[in-house]
Amino acid sequence: MFQGINKVRLFIATAAVSVLTACQTAPPPPVAPVAVPQYTPRAPTTPFGASINTIVPPLRPDGLRQTINRDIGPLETLWHVRAALNVAALSCTAPQYSRLVSDYNAFIGNNKKFLRNANNAIVSKYRRELGSGYKQAHDRHQTSLYNFWSFSPLRRPFCDQAVQVSQRAIVTKSEDMEEFGAAALMELEKPFNDFYLAYEEYERDLDAWRRQYAPEQARDAADETINTTGLTEGE
Repeated sequence: MFQGINKVRLFIATAAVSVLTACQTAPPPPVAPVAVPQYTPRAPTTPFGASINTIVPPLRPDGLRQTINRDIGPLETLWHVRAALNVAALSCTAPQYSRLVSDYNAFIGNNKKFLRNANNAIVSKYRRELGSGYKQAHDRHQTSLYNFWSFSPLRRPFCDQAVQVSQRAIVTKSEDMEEFGAAALMELEKPFNDFYLAYEEYERDLDAWRRQYAPEQARDAADETINTTGLTEGE
């Protein structure tokens, strides 16, 4: 009899386990890990929207940039200032620069003799140094000079600087023109020198960005440098 009871109890227990097992919820399927998108910062951009192919003049031992304004005498310095103010009078057309045309004309009118002598001295130097081909060389120099001052990404800061220089140009006496020219040239070059520093910083930032986020671009840039200069960095 006891054996029968035990069988019944065993049957009941087994049935209960089966019922409990049937009532349990199946475990959910494993959740696939969510792919977190990798954020890549945008590459640095050139200052003032300049071309990525802009060539920055190297620094000389004296700390100045090797531009068309180097190694010139006082008369040629003033002539370069005259060219800058001429470019400004033609290119700076915003209302805040409206005085540039009248200032330039007054500057030329007040200093006709001095500027004529300066130009004659420059032409004579070219003739003396280059002989029969002086005129073509002089024309090329003048074209390069106007192109230098006409660098379009710097139009606004150049115009800002030019309008300040022009106000002094019309009140400076001819006997003080050489001193004025030396100071004015440095002032007119300031936006360009600031730009060169900013562009060199952009190149450093771009190189760092390439190394971290675009190693293939970094290798291509290094190869291009080697092909151009024949040297690797540090040699």
